[in-house]
Amino acid sequence: MAVVEVAGVGQEQGSEDPVLLLREQGGGRRYLAIWIGAPEATALAAAEVAATLPRPLTHRLLLDAVEAFGAQLVGVRLTALVDGQFHAELDLTTSDGGSRSVSARASDAVTLAVHQGCTIEVSEDVLSEAALPSNAVATVGGPEDEPDETEAGTTATSADVEDEVEALRRALSEATPDDFRLDEE
Repeated sequence: MAVVEVAGVGQEQGSEDPVLLLREQGGGRRYLAIWIGAPEATALAAAEVAATLPRPLTHRLLLDAVEAFGAQLVGVRLTALVDGQFHAELDLTTSDGGSRSVSARASDAVTLAVHQGCTIEVSEDVLSEAALPSNAVATVGGPEDEPDETEAGTTATSADVEDEVEALRRALSEATPDDFRLDEE
């Protein structure tokens, strides 16, 4: 398992779909892009900026309910990629000192981890199958946007990647939950 951190939430170029970008800590510094829903993007934005909302969003509500029963979320693991869908496990400690794992969607698991401030891990199998190398992050968006290794000068430098990640962080820190609402809401 590799420990990852949230590098940012943005949108795929040419799309309004939110994308969660996770970055491997240490090691290969690989990235994992996970398309998420608007509610998860809103919850992540609220957690990242430590926004105090008048009523808890679903993710905060779930954590409050877990704690009300004497349990605590201690970590999340992205464990598999099945038919393009990321699968995750929530690791909980129980009031009697035991531990339990609960299956979850990856986007929900990461959102809960950000709210709780706990570790996010990704299995090596998932990273091997789905991770983007650090030089491809500036072109996250789909196969047509990935750099062609046969063309000289088309890959991003590590400075470009860090600039892109910093831009995502700035955008996220300035975002409000309203920025992630769909026009139909």
